[in-house]
Amino acid sequence: MFLESFFQDVRVGLRVLFRDKSFCFLAVLVLGLGIGGATTQFTVVNAVALRGLSFPDPEQLMSVGLIDPKSSDQTNNFGFGVIPTAQDYEDLKAGQKSFALIAGYLSGSTINVTYKNTPQRYTGSYVTEDFFKIIGVSPIMGRDFTADDDKPGAGKVALLSYEIWQRDFSGDPKIVGQGVRINGKAATIIGVMPPGFKFPAFEEIWVPYYNEYPLKPRGELLLGANANAPAILGRLKPGVTLDQANTDFIGLARRLAQENPKTNQNLTSASVQPLLHALTGVQFRQQVWGMLAAVIFVLLIACVNVMNMQFGRAALRTKEVAIRGALGATRSRIVRQMLTESFVVAVLGAVVGVLIARWGVDWLIRANKALPFPLPY
Repeated sequence: MFLESFFQDVRVGLRVLFRDKSFCFLAVLVLGLGIGGATTQFTVVNAVALRGLSFPDPEQLMSVGLIDPKSSDQTNNFGFGVIPTAQDYEDLKAGQKSFALIAGYLSGSTINVTYKNTPQRYTGSYVTEDFFKIIGVSPIMGRDFTADDDKPGAGKVALLSYEIWQRDFSGDPKIVGQGVRINGKAATIIGVMPPGFKFPAFEEIWVPYYNEYPLKPRGELLLGANANAPAILGRLKPGVTLDQANTDFIGLARRLAQENPKTNQNLTSASVQPLLHALTGVQFRQQVWGMLAAVIFVLLIACVNVMNMQFGRAALRTKEVAIRGALGATRSRIVRQMLTESFVVAVLGAVVGVLIARWGVDWLIRANKALPFPLPY
C-alpha cells in the first residue's frame, strides 16, 4: 500500500512539474550545476588525496629524497628531497633496511621510436629492473625487465603501453620480439603493459634506466649532476613504519655526507614520504581541498535557491491545496505529496548533475594530459 501510494505521488508530482515547465527546468538546472560541480571536484579529491594509487597496498609505496637542512623548501623539492646522482641511489639502495624493494625512475622523458620506417615520439620513463615489481603490475604480454636488461651495453629492450600497441602497432599479437629503433639504436619490444597503465605520469613506453644512462663515478658528475638522476620509490617491509624508514634514511644521508664531502656535504638529512604525496605535491592537494569546499558552498547556494523557488511556488498553490483538503486529503497526505515533488526534483537534478560531472571529469583528464608535467594517471 505504501509503495502504491508513493508511486501515485510520483506520477502526480511529475504531471505537476511538467505542467510548470519553467520552474522544473530552472530547479533541475540549478541543482544539476551544483551537484555536477561538487561531484566533479570530489572525484579529483578522491583520486589525489583519498583513494591512493591503483596498486596493491598503495600505502606501502614510498618516495625517498635527500634534504639540505640549510636550504630553501624549493631547493629541497618542497620537503620531498632530491637525488643528486644515480650513485646516490645506488648507495641508498645498498645501505637501506626499510624497503623490501627499491627502484629508480626518470619520468616524463621524450623517447623516439622508429617502427617499420615510421618515426614516433612518445612520453616515456627510464626505470630500473624492480620498478614494476614494486608497484605490483606485470605485462599482459611478454615479460618484465630483468637485471641483465638494465646494464650498459646490454641489448636495448622496451615495454609498450596498451594504448600505443593498439594505435601505432595495430594491436599486432606478435609484437613481442619485434625489432624497433629507440633513440636511434636497435631495440626489441619485450612486452605490453595492461590497458590504462601509464605510471608514473602519462608514460607510453618504458626503457631500462642504466642501459640508457650508465652509472658514472661521482667525480665525473660535479657539473650538471642532476640532469639524469633518477627519482626513488620503494615498498616498505611488513611491520616497518614511516618514522622508522625516515630514521633509516637520515642515518644513510649523514653517512654519505661524511664519506663524500665534495658532493654531499650539505645533504645531511632525508625524507621518506608516501609516493602519492610526492607525485601530487602539498600545494596541489591543498588547492583541490579548497576547491571542494568552494563547490560544496555553491551546492548549498543552489539548494537554498531551489528552496526559495519551492516556497514561492507553494504560495501560488494555496487554491490547489485548499481544493485537495476539501476533497478529503489530510494534512500529512498533502505534505507527503509536496515532499515527493521535491524528491522528484532532487532526483532529476542528480541525474543532470552526474551527466555534468561525467563531462567535467573527461574535460579535466584532457586538460591534464595537455599540461607540461601531467599529474599521475
